[in-house]
Formats: sequence, C-alpha cells, structure tokens
Amino acid sequence: MIAEQFDILLLDLDGVVYVGDRLLPGARRALRRLRERGTTLRFLTNDPRPTRNDVVDRLDGLGVEAAAHEVVTCGWTTAVYLRENEVESAYVVGSDGLRRELDRAGVRPTNGDEAEAVVVGCDEEIAYPHLKRAARLIHDGAHFVATNEDPTFPTPEGPAPATGTIVAAVRAASGKTPHVVGKPHPAMFEAALNDRDPSAAVMVGDRLDTDIRGARRMGMSALFLRREDERPQHHGTDVTPDRVIASLSDLLNESVRHDE
Repeated sequence: MIAEQFDILLLDLDGVVYVGDRLLPGARRALRRLRERGTTLRFLTNDPRPTRNDVVDRLDGLGVEAAAHEVVTCGWTTAVYLRENEVESAYVVGSDGLRRELDRAGVRPTNGDEAEAVVVGCDEEIAYPHLKRAARLIHDGAHFVATNEDPTFPTPEGPAPATGTIVAAVRAASGKTPHVVGKPHPAMFEAALNDRDPSAAVMVGDRLDTDIRGARRMGMSALFLRREDERPQHHGTDVTPDRVIASLSDLLNESVRHDE
C-alpha cells in the first residue's frame, strides 16, 4: 500500500481532490481512511482567491474533513512572506479573499500610491485599470510579488486562465520580474512540512511543472495523478514522478469508488 510508506501526505486540491464543484471519485473515502490510519494530511493550492477558512468550508460542503491549519494556500503563504519581510501595505491585483489574508497577517491592502508592494493573484473581475496601476507602482519602486505563476487551472469545461496569465501582463507592462511564492517554489512545501523530514512525506499533484517539480526540489517523493477522463496536458517539463495514479483510491490499493 502506497500510503503505508509515508507519514505526511501533501495534496493538491484542484484536479486531485475536486474539479470545480465536483468531488473526484474515491476522494472522500480515501481521505477518510487515511485519517483513520493516522496519516498527517495537508491540502495545498495555488489558487490565491480563497482564504484558508474558505477552503475548509468548501471541503466541508463536499463531505471532506479539514481544519484551517491543514490548508496551505499560495495567498496565505504570500501574506506570511510579506509579514516576515516587514511589508506593511500592498496593492492587490486579486480577490477579496487574498486581501483578507493579507489584512489578517498585518499587511494593509491599499489602492493608494503608498503601497510598498504589488501582489498579483487571480480574480474574475481583474480589468485593465488594475494592470495599469500595478505596473506604475512597480515602476515607481513597489516590490513585485506573485502568489504563483500557474497559467491555467482546471474547470469542468477545460483549462481557464489563472494567475500566471495576469502576472505575465504585469511583468510585460512593468519590465520587472516578480518574486514568486507558490508551487514549485519552496515556501508552501516548507509551511506544509513545518520542519518535519521531507523523506517522510509525499506530494500528490496533477501538474508536473508545479506539484511534482516542487516536491523534487524539496527532496520529497511525488505522485502524479492523471485522471482517466482528462486530456493529457504538457507543461513543458521533463521532471518525473515516482508513480502515476488515477485517483486517491490508488493510495490505498483500492478500486475507484464513487463516494456515497
């Protein structure tokens, strides 16, 4: 059984636990059984829009147990990064959830010229004026921070533009390169491990360029989840997982079940 080899299981959310509002087959049962055997679970997402509590509520609505301390979002990790670097104000190109995470960390979201940093995330309401202001602030000296650089995220209708698409526009307009927080960079993995031995952990993800590459950089094992109903996607990387699985049920050597 794969699960018996590890004490800590790091799980990507979009494309591994759920897609859109749909829990993936076998996920609920597999996660419940992993908890029963004492596996430490951590849920990682490069979606900067929700707060950690929002993620907990979403999982709860899908029948999956989770607590806020088990959730590591790139938005929350960005807030921690800014706080540790003594940034007190930021212009946010992103969601209300991202602004709330920054505010809770003591980083004041602002629309004014006094912003010490520009934080680029993702939101369906982002428009040209946001990009224009972000580029001007960065040009004038604000620290450019990207929550992540994923170009797309999975939806039931297929890939949709994500943070990386917006970051690319701000980079082109400002001429500056951002500090990137999210996967595959180490900050989220370090937060999830919380000083525990990486060799005791495994990352389960559906993107080679973020989930699997990031795990490899941390010296962790990595499982690539490729669903049978998913079209193969190529993300421009030669990184190799330890194993390819079709669902979380494979962690327990079970056939996939539709959760009741």
